[in-house]
Amino acid sequence: MKSRIRAGLIIETMESAGNMPRIKQTVEKKNACTVTTVTIDNDEDAKKLNKEKGTYITVETERVYEITDGDFETIVDALAAAIRSLMPEKRGRVLVAGIGSRAVTADSLGPKCVDRIIVTRGFEKVMPQAIEKGDFSGVSAICPNVFGVTGVESAELINGVCAMIEPSLVIAVDAMATTSLTRLCKTVQLSNTSLIPGGGLDNARRAISPHGVDARLLSIGMPTVIEAKDFLKGAGVERDLDEPMIVTPARIDSATDAAAKLIAFSINRALHRNMTTDDILRFLY
Repeated sequence: MKSRIRAGLIIETMESAGNMPRIKQTVEKKNACTVTTVTIDNDEDAKKLNKEKGTYITVETERVYEITDGDFETIVDALAAAIRSLMPEKRGRVLVAGIGSRAVTADSLGPKCVDRIIVTRGFEKVMPQAIEKGDFSGVSAICPNVFGVTGVESAELINGVCAMIEPSLVIAVDAMATTSLTRLCKTVQLSNTSLIPGGGLDNARRAISPHGVDARLLSIGMPTVIEAKDFLKGAGVERDLDEPMIVTPARIDSATDAAAKLIAFSINRALHRNMTTDDILRFLY
């Protein structure tokens, strides 16, 4: 039976592919998280892995809804540093897009993240000096919703908005799928490659790509679902199932809330200079 899950995490793809000595990989332990950076820079390796050439950064944690306040700061710092490393030197305007559906908890990561983004494009008129000095980026944020609800591809909406506001950076946030129980709701991946909504569940929509948005693209996601057979395998049970079934944690609402906060606060910190967690909370609430 063909699996409905496709590995979205580069570290899972590489584990399946075996030894690939030309691919650059570094692993760094940072207190509450482990940061793995993988760079694919040649066409042959990209084809073998069925991935685009680019840089992939994964930040692995314990369950995102169980971290302490101190660990939260450590992980946000690690994610913000990863975001900065993938941003253009001169970033201009930034568009943050939350991909997914609020109506499906496991698919709500993107919209929940956008709820916590500090939108500052209005500063271009009321506080232009803050933008010019680089203290703030000119940030816009949208939630395109899913094709089944709108009849419009997320990529079409994002490309249309980009044509109007001309950002230099687009950050797309979406839920992912995993084939590893140990990484479910524990790993955040960032890359400067395209994002395919629904790609992890064989429901691929039109890709959100750097070419389409005509800007640097940063894709961010966390796996929120796993196929039942992989879940059982991770628990030490080998069993064939009559139909593909998708599993999410019982606390998926807490998991998507916590991950959305981690990712959004990291984006805010990366885009707006010297912004602390207290500063972000004052802006949002």
